[in-house]
Amino acid sequence: MAVVHLKSTVIPDYLDPAKVSPDPQVDKGRPIWTKGSVACAATDSQGSTYLLAKLPSNCVLTELTKINGNGWGFAQVEIGTKADPTALLDAAKAATNPATLVAFASANDGKQLWEVLGLAEDPRGMIEIYAHGDAAAAAGAGTLHFQFVYLTAWS
Repeated sequence: MAVVHLKSTVIPDYLDPAKVSPDPQVDKGRPIWTKGSVACAATDSQGSTYLLAKLPSNCVLTELTKINGNGWGFAQVEIGTKADPTALLDAAKAATNPATLVAFASANDGKQLWEVLGLAEDPRGMIEIYAHGDAAAAAGAGTLHFQFVYLTAWS
């Protein structure tokens, strides 16, 4: 068996110029919390949109990012961008008590928001995150609670 001495992805290798430096958001990023809620009325219909937050396109969502749609008026909880309603979440409201948008050690863990959303390139700005009404608010009026916790580089 070989004895090895390796470095994690947050330790730069200054001796090897081919190695990429660690992502500053992941290495030493500071956490930002955005918490809130949004209400829908019993009369809200399919196609309704609810702007939840504006997040930096290069931020890294953590596993503390959660949606609780258990009291939402729609049967389905859809979270994404205006153009892609389900880019972050598409789940029955009963399954969102709460729902984690990026699980620790998952395929999207450590990726920047624009990558998680499936965009071809970084738009280099703020991305609006929406909840969408999938059909008429069959369950009546309700409230969706959310928290976006993300890492961003020191400025």
